[in-house]
Amino acid sequence: MTDTARPDDKSEAVKETSFITAVIRAMENDLPDPYLVDRHATLLSTPRSKTMAEEALAAGGTVGSVIVRGRFGDLALTEAVAEGITQVVCLAAGSDTRAWRLPLPESTRFFEVDLPGQLEAKEELLASVEDQLTCRRVSLSADLRDETWPRQLEAAGYEPDKPTVWIIEGLLPYLQLDHFTRLIANVTKLSSRGSVLLIDAPHAEFYRDPVNEKFLAFMKSRGSAFQLGLEDFGTFLGQRGWQAEAYTLRQLSEGACTWLPAPPERLCPSHDHHWVARAHLAS
Repeated sequence: MTDTARPDDKSEAVKETSFITAVIRAMENDLPDPYLVDRHATLLSTPRSKTMAEEALAAGGTVGSVIVRGRFGDLALTEAVAEGITQVVCLAAGSDTRAWRLPLPESTRFFEVDLPGQLEAKEELLASVEDQLTCRRVSLSADLRDETWPRQLEAAGYEPDKPTVWIIEGLLPYLQLDHFTRLIANVTKLSSRGSVLLIDAPHAEFYRDPVNEKFLAFMKSRGSAFQLGLEDFGTFLGQRGWQAEAYTLRQLSEGACTWLPAPPERLCPSHDHHWVARAHLAS
């Protein structure tokens, strides 16, 4: 079930390279014992995105942050919905397939927000599994750098007075700190008591580790440079009104999160300095 709220002016469809993370999820899904199951990711794995994924991995890119945040988010979202939250907002939704692959109740409204063209491209690639949507999905084209997106979200049917699960995955590396701060401020203003935030970000150490120099140069060369890194993600979120449990991949592999199965070592190499967090609105 999909509702669509888009601007009148149609933007070009997103380039296939937007689905690189889907290629990584498809690779994991095909393993004999996958840490993350995403049977729809292969539908988003186009020839172009496969080529780009191969280039990124050859340059030193890792898969752990993509796979671990996916499993972390799946479990946290499932728990929040089971506790009664019926409103989900996925910002910079990209190739996220949760609305299709998770058995969300029909009462759940799942808002996906991304740049014009991106969600249309995904919908086309997932057309063959549209009947597997069990929730009410609302697609919204908006630029998160534009301060108008909160009004667009409300116009699309979002209700700020209801608890919400916010999902912000894979976006923060590309933002400057002031952009991220404004984004979190807007999310907080739109949230009511009981809301949950699922979010990930690079650790500041990612940029200091010489092992990552080649990958960072590769990302910069393709016009998607990594910019943001945080020393203490939990404190950062706490200072902005969210009570957070934040973990590095290394901490997760050591079993620091009691409700998440510890990811295997192969997903947590020493140079993949990455935060994954779940936070609740403090008041």
